[in-house]
Amino acid sequence: MEREMRRPVCKDCGQKFTDARWEAIVYTRDWSKRQSHPHPHLCEGCQHRAVAAEAQAEADERDRQEQERLRQEAEEQAAAQKAGGWLSRFRT
Repeated sequence: MEREMRRPVCKDCGQKFTDARWEAIVYTRDWSKRQSHPHPHLCEGCQHRAVAAEAQAEADERDRQEQERLRQEAEEQAAAQKAGGWLSRFRT
């Protein structure tokens, strides 16, 4: 009963950790046995969702940056074409 009272719960959904999850987040002095987890305060299901959401956010940000880069290149190309025409010397 005392052990169950110490069992951690998920900070997201409130579900108690399984024995395997509890053991996985416990840090040991032996670095070779230490497991790093990105979200030690979440249960397995919430951790999977959090990691997937982070991966999706990173992919969305990469896509946004790529679209911005392509837009800037298109603007630069349009400006170069506009400035390089034979009528450009008549513009002020």
